[in-house]
Amino acid sequence: MIAAIILLGCLGLSLWQAGSWRLGGWAAAAIGIAVPLLLAAAWGTLGLLRRLGRRLSILRRSLILRYGIGNLSRPGRQIVTIVLSIGIGVTILLTLALVERNLMSQLQQNVPQDAPGLFFIDLQPDQKQPFEVLMKGWNLKKPLQLTPLVRSRLYAVNGRAVSEMQTENRPDGWYFTREYVLTFQRDLPDHNIVQRGQWWSGKSGGDAADSTPSISVESEAARHLGIDLGSTVTFDIQGVRVTGRIASIREVDWGSMTTNFFFIFAPGALDRAPLTYVATAATPPEEDLAIQNAVIGAFPNVTVINLRDVLETIAGILKEIIRTVQFMAGFGLLVGLIVLSGAIAATRARRRHEMILFKTLGATRPTLIAMMAVEYGLLGLVAATVGGLLSTGLSWGIVHLFLDIPWRLYPLTVLIGLIATVIITLTGGFLTTYRILGQKPLAVLRSE
Repeated sequence: MIAAIILLGCLGLSLWQAGSWRLGGWAAAAIGIAVPLLLAAAWGTLGLLRRLGRRLSILRRSLILRYGIGNLSRPGRQIVTIVLSIGIGVTILLTLALVERNLMSQLQQNVPQDAPGLFFIDLQPDQKQPFEVLMKGWNLKKPLQLTPLVRSRLYAVNGRAVSEMQTENRPDGWYFTREYVLTFQRDLPDHNIVQRGQWWSGKSGGDAADSTPSISVESEAARHLGIDLGSTVTFDIQGVRVTGRIASIREVDWGSMTTNFFFIFAPGALDRAPLTYVATAATPPEEDLAIQNAVIGAFPNVTVINLRDVLETIAGILKEIIRTVQFMAGFGLLVGLIVLSGAIAATRARRRHEMILFKTLGATRPTLIAMMAVEYGLLGLVAATVGGLLSTGLSWGIVHLFLDIPWRLYPLTVLIGLIATVIITLTGGFLTTYRILGQKPLAVLRSE
């Protein structure tokens, strides 16, 4: 009954907090997989302990091990419910910890050393030259980069209007309806690799036969839009339609922290289009504020974005989200400890008689504590081990499949989680049974 309540609660919480049925469904499926595995681990542990008790000579010789392990397989111990309750909490907490470590590593360690520190947006054409003069007065790590931007909407693909396509319910419908920021460049941008086709040479880069401008498209956009080399795409630029032909397909490193584009036109195709410029500058961190103030003072319409501040803000938001979910997952672990306490309380009378009997036969207090430590330690170890394995798999799925970033295992994080689970389980068990250890055999025997 308790296991069913825990399972339904976790499923409902995952669907509610996910914000989408798809993501919530995956979370519910993950929990649905974790619960049977935890149950199988609990039942498997019971069977293994029974076999070990009969076969291992060390268990037959050691009263502490024999009693501690034997206690887990006795009726009324509720090992299955305890392992399930604690294991779910451990799984969620460790999964979030591993996801957080991977995200923080991606944000902090994978930012290129030459990544620009400041972005300047909405520079007007007549501000381009004065802006370049202003920036020459600062100690930049690399030359200033200015890129023209032309805002547009996708109008047609291979002559078929986007408005005629059924894109509302398509997972990739965003590629058809979003605003595209176009640019034109003579040279292949850094962090871009041509997979198929050829980058243009010459000024216009157009097709000599029909003078259609050449376009280079990012590989994922090409796949979702269903376009290939030779396909035509038409953009609506403030009411003016411009058609180009796909000349190359590029792979783009979106993690390069520079200006990247889905579509790049050959030079000359967008000369008459209304445009603005975006500038990127690799600045020393100590000069960021002074440069921002100078640019805003000279060009009030320009928006300045500090990449370092953005990364710090993103990292802070991610940490807050993960901490909130970890706090909720902590309740799952708390439920497991409550179940453990309830199971101990349900067998309190039997435990008291056993402790009194051992004391009467000469068992010392350290011996009794060691017996209980074996029992509670094994409970925590089983739940922690299965939770650690499940969290490793779940974190890989979240990081690799959903976030689409490289996954890395952090053994120290998992080990700390395992040790903490065993310690918490031991502490919960001792807090529930410490009074039994202090009872005098003579007083209990007289009351009987």
